[in-house]
Amino acid sequence: MDSGTTCTSGGPLATNADQSYFHDEYATIKLSPAESTTSSPWTMNARVYLESSSTLKSAIPLAGVERTHTQFSDNILKLISRYSLRKLLIRVGDVASTSITDKHDIIHNDVEQLLREERARGPSGTSVLASFVEADIEGNHYISKSNLQSKNDYQYKYASLLRYLLDNNLFPPCGAPLDSVRVRKHGHSTIVLTPKNETTKKSNIVEVESFLAADAATFCNPGIHALLSKGAKAGEGGWGAAANNGACHPSENWGLFDSLFSSTLATSSSSALSDLLLRSSLDSVLPSSQESQTNKRHSIWIDLDVSDSCYSSELGSEDDVCMIRITRGASYQIGLPSPSFENTDKGEQKHVLNLSLGDLILGSKREGSKAWYPCPLSDSSRVSLYTPTGFTNKIAAGTGFINNDANGSTDGEKLEFNALDWEDGFFDLSAQWIQMYQNDQASNDGNSSLFGISRTVQRPLGLSSIGTLVSVFRYDQIASQHHSASVQVEAFDVLPGALIKPKMHTLRMILYEGGGAGKDRFIPPLNTNECSSNQYSSLRCSEVKLSDLPKHNLLLKSDGTWLIDRTVMLNPDSSLWMLVDFDEAYLPFQKFPADANRGIDAFPSRAKFSFETAVPITLYSSSLLLLPPVPDMSMPFNVISLSCTLWAFVLGSLMNILVKRATESVKSEFTGEKEKRPIDKLKEKLKEKVDRLKCVLFRKQAKTNAAVSTDESAEVDAKKSNMK
Repeated sequence: MDSGTTCTSGGPLATNADQSYFHDEYATIKLSPAESTTSSPWTMNARVYLESSSTLKSAIPLAGVERTHTQFSDNILKLISRYSLRKLLIRVGDVASTSITDKHDIIHNDVEQLLREERARGPSGTSVLASFVEADIEGNHYISKSNLQSKNDYQYKYASLLRYLLDNNLFPPCGAPLDSVRVRKHGHSTIVLTPKNETTKKSNIVEVESFLAADAATFCNPGIHALLSKGAKAGEGGWGAAANNGACHPSENWGLFDSLFSSTLATSSSSALSDLLLRSSLDSVLPSSQESQTNKRHSIWIDLDVSDSCYSSELGSEDDVCMIRITRGASYQIGLPSPSFENTDKGEQKHVLNLSLGDLILGSKREGSKAWYPCPLSDSSRVSLYTPTGFTNKIAAGTGFINNDANGSTDGEKLEFNALDWEDGFFDLSAQWIQMYQNDQASNDGNSSLFGISRTVQRPLGLSSIGTLVSVFRYDQIASQHHSASVQVEAFDVLPGALIKPKMHTLRMILYEGGGAGKDRFIPPLNTNECSSNQYSSLRCSEVKLSDLPKHNLLLKSDGTWLIDRTVMLNPDSSLWMLVDFDEAYLPFQKFPADANRGIDAFPSRAKFSFETAVPITLYSSSLLLLPPVPDMSMPFNVISLSCTLWAFVLGSLMNILVKRATESVKSEFTGEKEKRPIDKLKEKLKEKVDRLKCVLFRKQAKTNAAVSTDESAEVDAKKSNMK
């Protein structure tokens, strides 16, 4: 739609010839065979990608845009103007994208689908990537690299950005412990990078990325509502309302997400998007015969892309326009119903799978959602269905199938449908969409992954002892049998100095080639000298130094964290192993999380694989859960108790002395008695002692005199008796 019309619930409101608004909706469904069951020799799983993209183009720069006359809300334009954003990518996922197995898009160079899958990939947890443009909009002066702000300033700016998103309902509130980013504790560090060779003609770009652990990746309804929904009332909703998606229709049943996952249907146990993301759908996903244990990620994302022209004081040519694009997306996997045994069009008895659009997007056991109403304002609203080879597909009528032949039959290819061609402007989710049955000779592409990344920790002496960090990047030969060219790998690793003490002099890289070195289950020999043995006859291994790489960069942060950025070329069926020894680190008790014995999550490894496609493939390893030496947390209590007891004794005695002296002072004031000198007190005590001694002597003398008088009287009496 290039009409430049601003819409509200009441219809067209204003027209601005300098602006144009576009809206596109995409639903991509990839079918993959699953393992056979007792009731059927084959069944299917579906990987679903849902995206809604809104684009605003302006012939005037961002600084001159009148916010009241744009399809985007003030929150978006204020966000871009305040923080000078070039790109903002918010992703929430349950597991990391550690490998890629689907080769169809790479072989056919399907750029749109590759970009869609690139946005869906990411680390486990919540990750936020922000690209800041260093530019002075008013003076059109762009700061040079020598005058760039310090990294601490970018960290504060990044934390302010997250707070702005949260305050304006543009960030998942239930999955975002922002204190972990601002205070930089619990291992959730913020990485600030200046990409090399990515400086545009007009500005410098600084990328800031943070990672919040898997426990922060909560697919809760408020979080989904903030990222995807437009809200049922004015002032509600998150990015959907900010992009003004479907604002001409007050009904919440218009548009991709609001039609399929209406907020009024949130109590539906199977159809709600949160249930699908949390894998609580009643549809069971069987193990896939092609994907093995890979591609199990469920995720939602927001991608805000701003052109450099939006930060210019004026635009030059007609093609130089300010463009702002907001893409909302979700990806998940569901299980499809089992095929039934019936007759085909050729009169053969086979297992046939009849699928509706609701089966492909929401699963067979859905509730609530009845139809998909594509937004009439969309420039495009399409459904792409990828079916595996070796299956015959019968397309139903009225589905908007593009380039449909006379019989409506296809075999193993990409099928596209135009939702804007649906009769009455909607499609019943329970209506027949496609019929599939397996051919006599079905092909199998294998279950090998094309690219892969992993990161592990080896601690042979215990969970909290010294150890070795191992990062692996691999390129499989079997999966890339259609291509024999080498691939460029841009690898990035973070060695957290706050959790461990990396010993960089022990850094070593070993390149393994041949002998299945590119497989995900490849186990290298313990010693590189064993590569030439009979057991590893076809395996070649060699040590690689940093100086041998095309590019490398080592950066030491103030907290002892090492950032390792390197570029390496990998041939088919090869893998690069990087090993770094480390010592244990003793953390202060205030840096331990509440559940210290759980461990602390470390930043995952990241690798960008540049292949024969226009879109590089970025993969993330699973985050490491490092357990530093945890002290006995009862010891602080014991120390505090003993210290308090000692202080209570000292302070109590001191208070007793002070109170007693004060009492004596008050008494002398009221009675008029002078306080006796110490010498006087001593004299009184000596006098008392002398008096007591005199009393004792007097008593003894009295007793002696009484005894003498008694004896004399007895002698007198004796004489008298003798005289008689």
